Amino acid sequence: MRDEKGLTLIELLAGISILLVISSVIFGVLLNSNKNYKNISNSITLNQEANIILATLKSYHTKQELQSINSNNTETYIIKHDPVSQKAYIGKSSTSLTPLQSEGIRIDLKIDDSEFTGEKAIYPKDPLFVYFKLTNEQGQYFEINTIIKQY
Repeated sequence: MRDEKGLTLIELLAGISILLVISSVIFGVLLNSNKNYKNISNSITLNQEANIILATLKSYHTKQELQSINSNNTETYIIKHDPVSQKAYIGKSSTSLTPLQSEGIRIDLKIDDSEFTGEKAIYPKDPLFVYFKLTNEQGQYFEINTIIKQY
């Protein structure tokens, strides 16, 4: 018997195979966790966007924003919705509208349980029934159905 030190070719191949299997499992876990991170991040972004929209609507509806006065001497504000481009705007008048949602987010909006196109005058003294569905570019969505009213 010879006193040989070292590895045989079979031992070397077995070690490389085990290392390859372990590396592929770790790589798969990392890819999956990155995908989950992006999904959760997009979901949180939609949730934050919905909170901002609700805060804006509540701000206008509870008269914390400036209101315009229509011909009947009633305070109003304007919500504009374009269902084709899925954009919504809000403002104290038709000339001062600002986007309700961020760029890259589409909104389906219903006011008082009905879809509308164009501008709609909102009277803050009446309860505002709001439904909207936000959709991002990846197809994820977030829905809210609520009532905003003055106390």
